[in-house]
Amino acid sequence: MAAAVRMRRDTTRMTEIWDDQLLWYARAVRAMQGKPETDPISWLFQANIHGTSDGREDPEWNNCPHGGWFFLPWHRAYILCFEEIVRRVVEEELGGPDDWALPYWNYTRVTNGDPNSPESQACRRLPSPFLSPDWPDGTGDNPLFLAPGPQGRDPDAAEGSSIEWPEVNPHQAMQAPDFTGAMQFGSADTDSQAVHFNPGGSGLLEMQPHNLIHGFVGGVMSQFFSPQDPVFWLHHSNIDRLWAAWLTNSAHRNPTDADWLGFTHHFRNAQGARVGFTTQDLLSEQQLGYSYESLTDGVGLKPPERLVAMLPAGADPPSEQVVAATGTTDLGAEALTVPLVPEPGARPSALPEAASPETPSRAILTIDGVRADTPPGTNYRVFVGARPDSAEDLDPEGPYFIGHLHFFGAVGDSAHHHHAHAGAGLTFRFDITDHLTELRRLGTWDGEGIPPVVVTPAPLGPPPAATGTETREGLRAREAHRMPTVPPGSHPRIGSISLITT
Repeated sequence: MAAAVRMRRDTTRMTEIWDDQLLWYARAVRAMQGKPETDPISWLFQANIHGTSDGREDPEWNNCPHGGWFFLPWHRAYILCFEEIVRRVVEEELGGPDDWALPYWNYTRVTNGDPNSPESQACRRLPSPFLSPDWPDGTGDNPLFLAPGPQGRDPDAAEGSSIEWPEVNPHQAMQAPDFTGAMQFGSADTDSQAVHFNPGGSGLLEMQPHNLIHGFVGGVMSQFFSPQDPVFWLHHSNIDRLWAAWLTNSAHRNPTDADWLGFTHHFRNAQGARVGFTTQDLLSEQQLGYSYESLTDGVGLKPPERLVAMLPAGADPPSEQVVAATGTTDLGAEALTVPLVPEPGARPSALPEAASPETPSRAILTIDGVRADTPPGTNYRVFVGARPDSAEDLDPEGPYFIGHLHFFGAVGDSAHHHHAHAGAGLTFRFDITDHLTELRRLGTWDGEGIPPVVVTPAPLGPPPAATGTETREGLRAREAHRMPTVPPGSHPRIGSISLITT
């Protein structure tokens, strides 16, 4: 007789703050943290499989693939084995139930069709047991809580701020027709290589919401040893759920390539023994013994039509001409205008030609060297042609918005932390051709000069509702409430920005 299928439940639907699934999870986390790092079912051994904080070499550690087509199956097997370990600890060591399943943090859930409703906002803050240092009885030492700081969480996330809807809306990924390819659902084809870090190959789901949630939670979560934060596992449970939800569309298909299906992913099971899963083994969550409470909640809402497309960072446009560029730019907690300096010798007509629907030319904005010394605790939004002091211009649903920057995989000094992979930083490329065409149509850019780039940290949800007569000082105070805290030592920065025509 087949084993029962265990249900992974949505934390945003749990009616009790300390639901039993979360309470047993916390107890198991504490028990696993008490085991030596060399024990395969210990907290640190399991986290080190993904990445270590000090770059120690071990064939079983630092193996997480990012920016390639093994991202989803590898993480599915990873959290499956972790779930089995936790269930064994719950049942055999703690005397709990034998049907424990890993919950998921449904930060993509929308209630009543309104992503800005208070209930929807609540879905996008850390679940309550992760926000308090206390257990249900009021005693401290709750292992689900991490204090603010680079080795904990970003202060804003730790204090219960919520990430905004434009940073988590998975609509674009969920509508992608293909699993593999540029700007598709499941990342670039990396043949039979499980690449630890490939900044140019991330798929739509990995870019958003995956990477942006890592950046929002900050601290440990913004680095490759992110599984040391207990919320990591609930985050990846939701990412795995979105993969299952994407496949409910009969037109969507997983890859059929032998390099993908036949690749073996190695982990440790609940007994501490080494086990292997081929990708073929990982295609059905039901056959793996679990299901999700819902595959329809939190699968995205269609935003206003976007006028910009992100390009794969590794794809160099042919016959390119640099029109304008700028050097290193330090980012902070306020909107920053970055004027681009026209490149000597560039044809003045190159950019307006690219912004004309009558020509085949394209305009590509490239942002290189995105990195930080410590987690900045925020993602950034990028606008072209906007006024930095205009709330209307800085609306991510308006015509000036072109995309996001994040720092997942770009924190730290790779010379000291081999697997931090900060290196020269991340690269983001945006095709802004149609964006510029629309600005000309709206009359906000006449084709002369170079529209400025504006970079601003992502706000943390809507401000509190205004009461009575709103004064200018009150409005400023409410707007300031939305801005994230950027630790002074984090030093988020951009190496260079260039505008290229092809």
